[in-house]
Amino acid sequence: MNFSTIHTINSIENVLNYMDILIVENKDNTISDLKAILQVLGHRVVGLTSNGIEAIKIAGELNPDLILINIKLNGEMSGVEAAKIMVSRYKIPIIFITVFTKNCLTKSLQLPENAVTISEPIRKEHLEYCISRVLEN
Repeated sequence: MNFSTIHTINSIENVLNYMDILIVENKDNTISDLKAILQVLGHRVVGLTSNGIEAIKIAGELNPDLILINIKLNGEMSGVEAAKIMVSRYKIPIIFITVFTKNCLTKSLQLPENAVTISEPIRKEHLEYCISRVLEN
């Protein structure tokens, strides 16, 4: 295999692995971090909102491959409530963004046992791991 063949194979793998992602988050610094990391990982942000009801509408219109959602959002609906509706309606994988640990969340917010969570501040390695975990489920 020569360099050109290897380069072509890597390019095809990158195209096949990129995902369209909806971010549902209300903190500007977290949004900036997520956008930068997702770009480095080769993914595309297709939508952005800080409201649960709007997130449900956008998810239905755009049908993203993955949703990153904060458990606390602007508006009346929490991220957990919005996520439950989106999973039920659209079967889109979800990663919950939080400042808490998963053990606290599973009990207090009734997250499913297999829920994938990422703690703030967001780190590239953690996000990469969470994406791989949510795609396994």
